[in-house]
Amino acid sequence: MKNYKIRLFGKGIRGEHILPFNIEPTQEQIENAVTILIEQGIMELKLESGFHRKDCWTLTYEELREEKEKQLVLGTFI
Repeated sequence: MKNYKIRLFGKGIRGEHILPFNIEPTQEQIENAVTILIEQGIMELKLESGFHRKDCWTLTYEELREEKEKQLVLGTFI
């Protein structure tokens, strides 16, 4: 299971949420999941006045990776 951090911003709002997926999600799966989160009130949208465009939305996502503990191998931490 992989976790993805979803960011939605534009039109004066901003929202973030972390979603788990069993497979590599497609853009359509991400968009559908965000729509459901907003409709159910799970993804909070906050007002924001910034440098983002006021006439469109931007949706980004990235895989969150857990940092593993460093191991000492031949005298070097990896």
